[in-house]
Amino acid sequence: MLISKKCFRMTCVIMSLFMILGILTNVNVKVTFADTKSQNLLDNGDFENVNDSSWSARGSAEVSYTTDEFHAGKRSLKITGRTKTWEGPIKDMTSILKKGGTYHFAVWVKYNDGPSTKAFNLQFENIILGTASYASAGSVNAEKGKWTLLEGDYTVPNNSNLTKYSMYIEVPYKADDQVTKDDTMDFYIDDAAVTQTASIDYQRNILQLKKVFKNYFPIGAAINPDLIDSSNIHAKFINYQYNTIVAGNAMKPDALEPTEGNFYWKDADKIVDYAQKNNMILRGHTLLWHNQVPSWFFTDPKDSSKPATRQQLLGRLKTYISTVARRYKGKVYAWDVVNEVLSDTSGLRGDSENSKWKGIIGDVDGDGYDSDYIELAFKYAHEADPNAKLIINDYGLESSTRKMNEMYTLVKRLLKKGVPIDGIGIQMHISMYSPEVKQVKECIEKLSSLKKYRSGFTVQVTEMDMSIYSGSSEKQKDATNDILLQQAYQYRDIFNVFKEEAKKENLSMVVMWGNSDDDTWLDNTPVKGRKDAPLLFDRKLQAKPAFWGIVDPSKLPVQRHEAYATEGTPVLSDTPDNLWGVAKSVDADNFVKGKSGATAKIKTMWDSKNLYIMANVKDTTPNKKDGIEIYIDKNYDKAASYQSDDKYYDIYSHKKGSSKITYKAELVKGGYTLQAVIPISDVKPAVGNKLGIDFKVKDYNKKGKLSSEAVWNDTTNKQRKVPANFGDLILQNESKLTYAIKGTPVVDGSIDKIWGNAAAAETNKLVQGTSGSTAKVRTMWDEKYLYVLADVTDNNLSKKSNNSWEQDSVEIFIDQLNDKATAYDSNDGQYRINFDNEKSFGGNCDTADFKSATSKTATGYIVEAAIPLNVLTPKAGDMLGVDFQVNNDEDGDGTRDSIATWCDSTGMSWSSTSNFGNVLLKNN
Repeated sequence: MLISKKCFRMTCVIMSLFMILGILTNVNVKVTFADTKSQNLLDNGDFENVNDSSWSARGSAEVSYTTDEFHAGKRSLKITGRTKTWEGPIKDMTSILKKGGTYHFAVWVKYNDGPSTKAFNLQFENIILGTASYASAGSVNAEKGKWTLLEGDYTVPNNSNLTKYSMYIEVPYKADDQVTKDDTMDFYIDDAAVTQTASIDYQRNILQLKKVFKNYFPIGAAINPDLIDSSNIHAKFINYQYNTIVAGNAMKPDALEPTEGNFYWKDADKIVDYAQKNNMILRGHTLLWHNQVPSWFFTDPKDSSKPATRQQLLGRLKTYISTVARRYKGKVYAWDVVNEVLSDTSGLRGDSENSKWKGIIGDVDGDGYDSDYIELAFKYAHEADPNAKLIINDYGLESSTRKMNEMYTLVKRLLKKGVPIDGIGIQMHISMYSPEVKQVKECIEKLSSLKKYRSGFTVQVTEMDMSIYSGSSEKQKDATNDILLQQAYQYRDIFNVFKEEAKKENLSMVVMWGNSDDDTWLDNTPVKGRKDAPLLFDRKLQAKPAFWGIVDPSKLPVQRHEAYATEGTPVLSDTPDNLWGVAKSVDADNFVKGKSGATAKIKTMWDSKNLYIMANVKDTTPNKKDGIEIYIDKNYDKAASYQSDDKYYDIYSHKKGSSKITYKAELVKGGYTLQAVIPISDVKPAVGNKLGIDFKVKDYNKKGKLSSEAVWNDTTNKQRKVPANFGDLILQNESKLTYAIKGTPVVDGSIDKIWGNAAAAETNKLVQGTSGSTAKVRTMWDEKYLYVLADVTDNNLSKKSNNSWEQDSVEIFIDQLNDKATAYDSNDGQYRINFDNEKSFGGNCDTADFKSATSKTATGYIVEAAIPLNVLTPKAGDMLGVDFQVNNDEDGDGTRDSIATWCDSTGMSWSSTSNFGNVLLKNN
């Protein structure tokens, strides 16, 4: 990943969702905090007794009782004099907590100086055989001036060599030379409580992943050394469910060689021994990375202020890889030799993205490519362990066609050069909202096709998890039954692809990044204090719906998918109204009869009187009986049987047959279109209301026999009996629409006269922050380009951050075919231009033909750009999907303070086109 993958044991508890004697039950489940009303094991947790001296300070900090601030009562504990991040209050818990016991910890924290928000961590220091180790129990993002609850669960190791264990509070770690005054502010704690909770255990009477997928691929989990102590229940659980493990952090360079020539093997050896003892496959992660690598690698050994030379860095790389790979020769099945070398914009990661490898080593062999550090890393690894599978590993390959293609091109070139690369690792840190399943399939098949250049070449899924969040703009939310069910179906669909690709010998392994939700790096990442639930087992090691989704989907209840109806009144005519271009479609492509046949993309719109439906049906075997059934639950009572408001309607491709609603059918090449109108005025529709709905496409062969049925939602095929199995149709406001006039401006960063008649869209939707920079955006078009002119209001221009998205900049998102899909495909692109005309890209951009120019103004800056229209031949009347975004570093500190968009309020325009607005191409 882009940031360090440290696993945290965090605060929220996902109660067991199901499973009594192996049977799924439907229970409402939320990520909630553990009960804190039980007996408090701490004396003087309210800090009212000033004679109690059981709390002390770490480092140079000091603790004292104070009446200046308090959460309750009259006093709190104040922490002052801090000079390092880890300095703060600490309390010895050895005589209070039992080894092996599981406890809930809660304490209120407050600070009054420094940044507007600050993360606080609740930690444990354990002394085992005289050596300190550290574990996380909780974290929270506190707001300045407000008392905030910091809490979490922790199990004390049941280790006979554990002689002392203490609880302490700190802010996130920084190296001493990176600490600022914002890290060392005074703070207060109050009302601390520790309560015992039930110990966790795993289910021994459910299916085992390693047996379910035995005929497909090994399945594993990332682990850390503390999880496999003999006293830790996770050690038995991991061996019960998985047959493969990978070290989460213990085999990274900063863990193995923190200072030059001084290797630390204890934690890595412990993981290797565990794998050997339990006959498990072991992956090694990772030999070369730009993160979690000590700074000494890149500095002159005699003067750390100077960079290392090419020879020095190559010597260190060879020594490191040779030493590590030879030590574990024959014990590590596969190594992630290089990790995350692809840039987030294009090419290989460089200095601007915190990687020094390419810049220092460069083009050693003079072939015109600066990938030599990658080639040599594989060469050194192969020399050290010729039998290990050697993998190049990266994230986002399944989500970004550009990145996938760049990986394919890079590896193809290196394989043809003879570099011993045995496979590509697709990390698969994804969301339950994206990518689309078809993208995962396309990615595996594209990358695995490289096996024609090397025998045994393979693709592996190396770090899979599935966040319940759409992105960093979402705040913490409850993991409700509906959310966990949606996650389960996404896991089901993706694992179906995995099994299919394994049968084709394209995929050889799947590894989860964590064994259960209590061991996920996504707690606090990318949002401090936010908890996630991305894995197959919950924080109590109980199987989640996601587990059943991949081992036995029949145990899952029907999922109610969501569709969105845009407000509008399309005209029913032979040619579908252009207004349909603003609506999102859903796919009726889940076969409940047959395995292939007709499918449909279906859009809906609404007004105060009617629900409008348009279906584009693909059908290669036309028959007069072909058609669609529409099912509707008007009052959304989700009843178990039909009520008076529940209806279904048959409409036919040849408009022959009876129907109680108005509709129009048109045969087109490759299928037919259907437009229908259903009266809904009786339920007084309004924005935000929901209707129950489902669709079924019925396909008859040329002999008139029903050959297939494909539905949108209810895969149990009980639409005529159970309205509760319909999907949800949410009534939305009309979709945003702007107009592009025809014309060809000069792209020079100025507002030429030709722009005078162009319509303006305003980025007035704040996705982040409460105020900030905005822009008026105009568009034009010709036969080659969509032109964009953004006039940005910004009173303090900044590009201090190395991250392009945190610089003052404009982002232009385009969906040329206006698919409004949940993930990018080949016609979607993200173009980012900062005020100095420095460009970066995401999605699938035509960077060669893209043009832009910028200029500074008295009130901000102007961005003018030409976006290539390379997927369609544009003409008046075409509707494109677009959105515009303004990034703003208000105070110039290198951190993005606000995001303003024209249309999408989710903050996910970089990965999903589903919430884009629309631009209609018009003649002058």
